[in-house]
Amino acid sequence: MAASVQRWAARLLFPAAMVLLYTYNFPYFYGIHSANELPRIYQSMAIVDRGALNIDPEMRRFQGTPDTAGYKGKLYPNKAPGMSLLTVPVYWIQKQANGGETPQLIRMFFWFRLFGSILPSLLFLLLMWRFLGRLVEHHGTRRLLLGAYALGSMALTYGTLLIAHQLSGLLMATAYILLFFHGRDGPEQGRGAAVWRPILAGLAAGAGVLVDYQVAFIGPPLFIYALVTGRPRWRTGLLYALGCAPPLLCLLGYHWVAFDSPFRTGYHLVTNPVFQEWHQEGFLGMSKFKPVAFWGSFFRADNGLFYFSPYLLLAFPGIALMLRRRQWRADGVLCLALILFFGYFVSSLTFWRSGWAVGPRYITCSLPFYIVPVALLMARLERAAWGWRVVPYGLMALAMLLYCTANATFPHYPENFSNPWFDVTLRFGLAGYLPYNLGWRVGLKGLVSALPFLAVLAALLLWLLFGGPGGGRARAGVGAWALCVVAAVLLAYYVQLGHRRMPVPVAFLPWMERIWEPRHEGMDIELLLPAGDPVTAGLKPRRPWW
Repeated sequence: MAASVQRWAARLLFPAAMVLLYTYNFPYFYGIHSANELPRIYQSMAIVDRGALNIDPEMRRFQGTPDTAGYKGKLYPNKAPGMSLLTVPVYWIQKQANGGETPQLIRMFFWFRLFGSILPSLLFLLLMWRFLGRLVEHHGTRRLLLGAYALGSMALTYGTLLIAHQLSGLLMATAYILLFFHGRDGPEQGRGAAVWRPILAGLAAGAGVLVDYQVAFIGPPLFIYALVTGRPRWRTGLLYALGCAPPLLCLLGYHWVAFDSPFRTGYHLVTNPVFQEWHQEGFLGMSKFKPVAFWGSFFRADNGLFYFSPYLLLAFPGIALMLRRRQWRADGVLCLALILFFGYFVSSLTFWRSGWAVGPRYITCSLPFYIVPVALLMARLERAAWGWRVVPYGLMALAMLLYCTANATFPHYPENFSNPWFDVTLRFGLAGYLPYNLGWRVGLKGLVSALPFLAVLAALLLWLLFGGPGGGRARAGVGAWALCVVAAVLLAYYVQLGHRRMPVPVAFLPWMERIWEPRHEGMDIELLLPAGDPVTAGLKPRRPWW
């Protein structure tokens, strides 16, 4: 009986924790004029209210945004329309529930994010869970890997904001997983699945491009993968291409209606002069490899992929294992190709820093292809001595800690900060500056409002670290030493503060303080100023805590 209750608890508590950690925080800040989210909301409104695609009236009514394309005197989002089309029903229902009147902007942000990003991300985790079951045996390892992807990467940031990178990435990953099942199951999957899996894979891949242009680079490698692994090959490729057609035709039709050409995108017509200059260099901004962009995108403390998610480095020994085994070679080649391509992609962009972001957001769509080799490496380590699992476990827990706390405070790291986890997440959080969250709904304010979120996160991390394969002594050893790894890396990051690339932008802190919402009497503005700094912009100096 006790064992049965424990199994049911494990089945229910893990997904419940994931849902809570994805939905607890609502980081909404009117003052930042969210350039990536506003155009999508406006276009959904325009479709429902006026049966139009341009967003000029909506911009005049609410806030302006630089992420626009101009054509024949009208303004459109400069982005692919998929997310706007997805959230059309969300706006229509909101409007009907509001008596036919347009809801407040803050309410639209909440519901658009919930149905446009959060729920698709959570649903994708169900598919990811089933997929990981093909790669690793132990449920504890599967939970850790799923938690690392969902909570310890940009999948969390862009899975909770109305920004297309995660939605397009999970659609492309869905296409890959369906092709994976199709190729592995063969005749055992039944005739219906043998037909519909490639078609649905193509539909998901085409929908990914409808949501975000950049994932078009993933489509051809997936087609080749379908030909290599599918049985029969050409029928699989044909069905995959057939599935791609409807969303791609929808995208071309959108271009034709908005810009008078199926092959003219919003990025060809950007209105912001700085963005125009960026996109005119090379192919839509992609040109030669830039070492500074590579280092900044992968290793620097303000934006580095491997700084915030160091466990993703395990993908490279994982790929080496895949390439040595015939059954995984095609998957290994696909993962390596996409990892290298998007590494070059972000390292060749003129605008590689990509604005306010927690990590190099243009790489978000390739994250699932890091997880595949990491999972196969962890499957290998399941059968090795427990000491080999300490560092991977610790690095995954660290990534979950960094991303979850960033998401709980301000998931838009400005470019002004060289060490934003310390200078934004910790600085503002400890000073009582927390965004809207479920705690506010029950009367908690400031840092106290985040305590339920942090408690669930801490409990989940301990469960994941101490819940791996092996006997009790092995699990205890892995968990204890993994916590030491987390502490050691955080200490190394803290020591790095003594070698800042840029000083803390004390003149910028008061602006961030002014736009912060919600506000309450416990916010301590003086804690925002770095210790020992002179009086700046009205903030008083304070003594170092030590």
